[in-house]
Amino acid sequence: MTPVRKPQEQLNENVTRHTFALPARNAAAPTSPAVGGPTSCPHHPLDLHQARASITRLLGGDVARALQFRLRPMPTPAGTADAFRISGATGAVTLEGTSTVAVVSAFHWWLKYVGRGHISWNGDRLLLPRLLPAPGRPIVKTTQLTDRYAYNFCTFGYTTPYWSWPEWQRELDYLAASGTNRALALVGQEIVWYDTLTDFGLTPEQVLSWIPGPAHAPWQWYGSISAGTRTTAGRTGVTLDYLRRRAQLGRRIADRMRDLGITPVFPGFVGHVPNDTFAAAHPGATVLAQGDYGGQPRPDWLASTDPLYDRLAARFYRCQRESFGATTHFSADLVHEGGTLGDVPLAAAGRAVQRAMTEATPGATWVLQSWQDNPRQELMTAIDRDRTLVVDLDSDDGPRWNRTNAFWGAPWAWGSVGNFGGRLGMFGSLHEPMQTLPAVRSQPPSTRGRLVGTAFMPEGHHHNPVIGDLWSETTWRATPVDPAGWIRDYAVRRYGRDDPRAAAAWNVLLTTAYSFRASGHRSGEGPYESPFAAIPSLEVANASPYGPAEPRYDLERFVPVVVELAAVHPALRGLPTYQYDLLDVTRQFLANRARLLLADIRAAYHCQDRRRLALLSKRFLHYMDLTNDLLGTGEHWLFGRWQQPPAAGGGRRTSGKSWRPTLVRSSASGPRRRLAGCTTTATATGMGWSLTTTSRGGLGSSRTSPGRWAAGGRRAAPRRTGRRSARSGRPAPRRIRRGRAATRTRWSGGS
Repeated sequence: MTPVRKPQEQLNENVTRHTFALPARNAAAPTSPAVGGPTSCPHHPLDLHQARASITRLLGGDVARALQFRLRPMPTPAGTADAFRISGATGAVTLEGTSTVAVVSAFHWWLKYVGRGHISWNGDRLLLPRLLPAPGRPIVKTTQLTDRYAYNFCTFGYTTPYWSWPEWQRELDYLAASGTNRALALVGQEIVWYDTLTDFGLTPEQVLSWIPGPAHAPWQWYGSISAGTRTTAGRTGVTLDYLRRRAQLGRRIADRMRDLGITPVFPGFVGHVPNDTFAAAHPGATVLAQGDYGGQPRPDWLASTDPLYDRLAARFYRCQRESFGATTHFSADLVHEGGTLGDVPLAAAGRAVQRAMTEATPGATWVLQSWQDNPRQELMTAIDRDRTLVVDLDSDDGPRWNRTNAFWGAPWAWGSVGNFGGRLGMFGSLHEPMQTLPAVRSQPPSTRGRLVGTAFMPEGHHHNPVIGDLWSETTWRATPVDPAGWIRDYAVRRYGRDDPRAAAAWNVLLTTAYSFRASGHRSGEGPYESPFAAIPSLEVANASPYGPAEPRYDLERFVPVVVELAAVHPALRGLPTYQYDLLDVTRQFLANRARLLLADIRAAYHCQDRRRLALLSKRFLHYMDLTNDLLGTGEHWLFGRWQQPPAAGGGRRTSGKSWRPTLVRSSASGPRRRLAGCTTTATATGMGWSLTTTSRGGLGSSRTSPGRWAAGGRRAAPRRTGRRSARSGRPAPRRIRRGRAATRTRWSGGS
């Protein structure tokens, strides 16, 4: 067994580039009772050259091993949307597929279940033999799901805002290996606003002041916030050079998606325009103010029924096509999480939006998010449902498909958010995609309607890699999966050894951190958060407005995970995958212990036990320091790694130097502005109601010191002031003061 080499060789120029057209019936997306009816299935040629290049990159650039795969086209089996087949002999493994995505997915399946290797967001294990093994008998996987969607709008603010091309290239390869064939492409799209609006009477300064930086841009795209407000519209938020550099990166991403057979899903235009300035430039148009979103002004809305909307939309889509190329799918929502249409009927507004979209791109598919009350029956029954795809974001917790008659006959995708706000913590549902999704797929169309796909849409990712690994299989699994067997096999693949201690650790994780079941979205969002991420208080329930107020499992049951994982065979301890997991479970253990300790601190406080209060408080702060030190040892956890300054492509520079949690760099004002974007996203998102929606490791020691908790503890120390409690006659507890600074920032050391 030898490790794959780092990229040293390039694919030979004489490697034949094979491009095959898919059968016409697949390009036309036939009506199939198995998937509940027709939906959009754009034609993508099968490009074996791109498939081999992707496989080579996923192998770490090992050309010698990559060339042991024989890649071939495969006819699409009747009644299916995509398929692959794995066969061959040692040193000559055959991967056949009906699409580029299917071929790369075949490689991933081979790597897992034949090669016994592993790739993930957080560490790879590619210790493969010199001659690659083939399966004992052919492996064939098919899917009836035509639309396998990826990315929440928020992902582009919580996870990817400062990524450069190397990160995106790896990410897109992983998407293809996971069976994804639709993905939101948001990077750089702000140039479309600029090109469009400057043609409609607005000055460059007015447009640039309205566009936020990358960490906040996603919220503008679905109509929640604006960079420029009614009092600061003259302040320049971004520069034209920045927009152009981001657009170059965005075009590169969209082109690579097409190369891999992934349809880029572009943001659509529903009528969002700059606050005040657009209405002033077009006084005769119907432009409605939309109020605020957590204290931030929403973009104004140009009524889609106004004649000006058709002209503006046509220009918008033309600029988008010129900058990013063509696509068939557009994502946009009317009145997302608030806003108003005034006197404009929702049905009329929706018909106008779809008409403009279809005139710009005949046959376009409108991707709508099912979230809160959207999409509404009034809208869905008024538009052409055959040209829509409804993404049921919360199917694994609070599904809406079964409360809306399967979205009134529209094609829809079973989705999962799972992670909210990019908040760190070991959490996720394995049961729902393993058991519930196959059960839904097996129901008759009369019950589940036109289920045509899946949608993996965490608001933030690149943590909890086990969730991403499972979702990479949902496309190809139509029957329920045994959780215990799957999780043990996952540990073997991730560590390369059937270690009983590792197996025991992951079995506990399966019944604790990853045991979440659908609750009707009533139990809070995401993991039970670390108290270190909360405003100092004796009454900490959650660190963010929608986090769970109660533990999701018995915290004491988590303890064996650390014990077992720390006791694995020494051969495993140098693996990046093992090191990441050991750090993660230890961080989670400290967060859980701190939660339990805080309850004891609260009890000591109320009992006026000053000595015990001081002892427990010291221990709590020690846990916090340990967490900060711990996170500093892993590159995946550093805040500085996330906000490193962008290079020419719009992402951060990468180098051989160790990542450091650099908060403010000395070069000009750009990085300081970027720091503001990072920290408001990572600790407050700039919204008055959402003091913290995410947290980042490495932010605590320099920006929101544990000293804040220490200061809170000193203030909390009971003092005998002579004031008596009316109920007990004992000295009344002194309230913990929460000053202005404490309501602005907080420790963000994990969870």
